[in-house]
Amino acid sequence: MNERILVVDDEESLRLSLKFKLKSAGFEVDTAIDGEQALEKLKAKSADVVLLDINMPRMSGIEALTIIRQTYPQTEAIMLTGFADFSTAIECLKIGAKDYLVKPVDTTELVTRLRSLVRSRSTERALHEVHQEYLGFLSEELADPLRKIGTMLEQVSKLPGDAEKERKKLLTSARDLIGKLESKLGLVAEAAKRAEEAGASNDEGISPTQITEKIREIRKGSAR
Repeated sequence: MNERILVVDDEESLRLSLKFKLKSAGFEVDTAIDGEQALEKLKAKSADVVLLDINMPRMSGIEALTIIRQTYPQTEAIMLTGFADFSTAIECLKIGAKDYLVKPVDTTELVTRLRSLVRSRSTERALHEVHQEYLGFLSEELADPLRKIGTMLEQVSKLPGDAEKERKKLLTSARDLIGKLESKLGLVAEAAKRAEEAGASNDEGISPTQITEKIREIRKGSAR
């Protein structure tokens, strides 16, 4: 799926030029003439990144940016500024813009920055999925079995002295659960170690998405 870029600028020639260049680079592109139209278009269809001119009629880029960051937090923004707008560009970065470019826009540099931003977004989403899957693992695959083991041991402690058969049954069940926990923890630790080694060596090794899939396999009991 191609990333969707919304170009927002009141200068028609710049809008059309950027749209052509970005489409040629493989992006899905839409345009808006000002901040108000940009918000209308975002309401109708989300965008991955908004290229937002700072100085526009009706609604300035900084006003539009503030609303976009509040209403569409998953949409990133790159500001377009003239030479005299550096202080405003810095203010936009504080509000939440990811970057800014000075006009006239170097389209090669723009494409490079867009691709870098898109990669960063993809990595953040993948890491978020790892985090959520790991929390699920801790909750369902560790906390629940540990509670069961605690209950079994409590039951053992309350058994009368002559209930040896029941005691052995509960202890066997507890040992089985402990064995499964050790196995799953070992698999998760192995995946984490591979990811750490890959990061240390700058090797692709195992990606966040692969870690997520690995944890899912472990939770399903299908990991090897």
